[in-house]
Amino acid sequence: MLGVMIGNLYAQAPAPAPVEDIRGPKPIIVIPVPEKSPVAMWCAIGGGLLVVLICLYLWKKRRKKITLRTPSEIALTSLTALEKNPESLSAEAFADQAAQTIRRFIMERFGIAAPRRTTEEFLQALSKNDSSPLIHESGHLQKFLSSCDLAKFASSALTPTQRAELLQAARGFVTATSSSTTP
Repeated sequence: MLGVMIGNLYAQAPAPAPVEDIRGPKPIIVIPVPEKSPVAMWCAIGGGLLVVLICLYLWKKRRKKITLRTPSEIALTSLTALEKNPESLSAEAFADQAAQTIRRFIMERFGIAAPRRTTEEFLQALSKNDSSPLIHESGHLQKFLSSCDLAKFASSALTPTQRAELLQAARGFVTATSSSTTP
């Protein structure tokens, strides 16, 4: 019974008063996080600049390569390609390619619209212009273009010797006129 009494005594004892906290709630502490640099953005910008620089370099290199080829170099290259397989083409196709090569050379070198004119129109316009640098070569040019027209339109056959002579005449015309000054 003594134990029950002691138990009741503790049960009836008032609970200690809570200790009052005189401070208010503490503010939230924000721990600063260091700023992360936008790595992905900088990588994208750097990669984009690198691609632009590479494209610019390749474009300039290609442009330089294209501009280094003169009209005479282009014509001589075309004539050399035609000379490698002269028998693979018919006489008409051979003469047409040789004439077109010379006509393109004249157009690019001297600015005369030779590919769009017939041989007669071209030679007539050439004879009217005394200041043309082609006036001194008009005889050779007339003979060459007439031979090509014969092969193209009259279906005349070209022997290997005639083909070689045509190519030699074309090559001679290109080399003779490539050193003259442009008007």
